Amino acid sequence: MKSLTGIIVLIALSGAAFLANGLWIPAKALLAYGLLDRAYNQAEVSSIPAKPWPSADFAVIGKLTVGGKTVHVLDRATNQAMAFGAGRHEEYEPNGPLVLSGHRDTHFSVLEGAKRGDGISYQTAAGKVVYRISETRIYDIREGVILPPRNGEIMLVTCWPFDAIDPGTTKRYLVLAEKL
Repeated sequence: MKSLTGIIVLIALSGAAFLANGLWIPAKALLAYGLLDRAYNQAEVSSIPAKPWPSADFAVIGKLTVGGKTVHVLDRATNQAMAFGAGRHEEYEPNGPLVLSGHRDTHFSVLEGAKRGDGISYQTAAGKVVYRISETRIYDIREGVILPPRNGEIMLVTCWPFDAIDPGTTKRYLVLAEKL
């Protein structure tokens, strides 16, 4: 009887450990989203990009809304940053064209349904800018460098195809939009 009780306790503890492990990621994501929102609110008040936590290698600079989904916009497109939102490509001047990258299976999954004529809004401490999608296309990075959009345009970049399992794809889905 003692061995049966021990087995039951072991199974219950194992189940609790698996449950805790399964809840850890959603709980962490919920906490991160709250910290990102807080950093965005601080940035709106102070007009200075704010880090969501001290060790972050990025700051929150805005919010992008596409297809009814809102995504935090971060000041750089590093691996760490893109785990939490859309990253701005730093190689463009702050007042130059806006080029954002995000993961196809999380923050930029909404781009799969994006089509010509759809609206995009970009909110920062400086105000809100509205864009209209002018083009979507697939680009293979082996073809060379993607030409940036002109000033007054926005380019959203994610991996393609959306349902691919392989993270090493060379194709990108581009959404180009013009300022209204």
